Amino acid sequence: MTSTNPKTILKAGNTNVTMLWIRDDNLHEYQPFFQVYGICFNDKNEVLIINEGSGWKIPGGHPEEGESAEETLKRELIEEADVEVSKCIPLGAQRIDFPNNPNTQEGDLFYQLRYVCLINSFLPQTVDPANGKIAERKFVPMEEVTTWVKWGEGGNAMFADAIELFNVNKKYV
Repeated sequence: MTSTNPKTILKAGNTNVTMLWIRDDNLHEYQPFFQVYGICFNDKNEVLIINEGSGWKIPGGHPEEGESAEETLKRELIEEADVEVSKCIPLGAQRIDFPNNPNTQEGDLFYQLRYVCLINSFLPQTVDPANGKIAERKFVPMEEVTTWVKWGEGGNAMFADAIELFNVNKKYV
C-alpha cells in the first residue's frame, strides 16, 4: 500500500487538472464519482489493457443514472473490453479537481473509482455502444503495466497498489 497520496498535475488549455491517488477500500465516501475503472487480472498474473485509438488504458467509464459503482464497472467492462469479471475488490479513488479553472466553481471536484477484478469470461468482441468502436485488447505482465498505461506518479502508485491487493487476495478473487 502506498504511504503517501501521489499527485499528478496536467495542463488542460489554460488551466491545471490535479489528480490525487487515494488508496482506500471504502469507496462510499468518494462522491460524486464520475468514472469507474477496473484493473482486471487473468490467472497468468497479467493485466488487461485496451486501446480505442487514443492510447492504452484500463477499461471503465461513466455511470448511467441510478447505477452503483460496481454496476457501472461490470457494464463498462462488457461494453469496452467484452469481459465478465468475478468479485470486484475496491482499491481506491482518484480525486480530480480544477484548482484554477475560471469555468468551474471554487472547489469543483469529482472522483474516479478503481477496483481490482479477476476475469471470469473473455467474450467475443462487439462494438462499444458509447463510441461505435471495437477496442484493441491485450494482456501485459502486471509488472509492465505502467510501460503501457502512462498515468504519471499517481497511476504508478495505483497499479502498485492493485498488484499488491491482487497478490494478497489472489485465492479469494
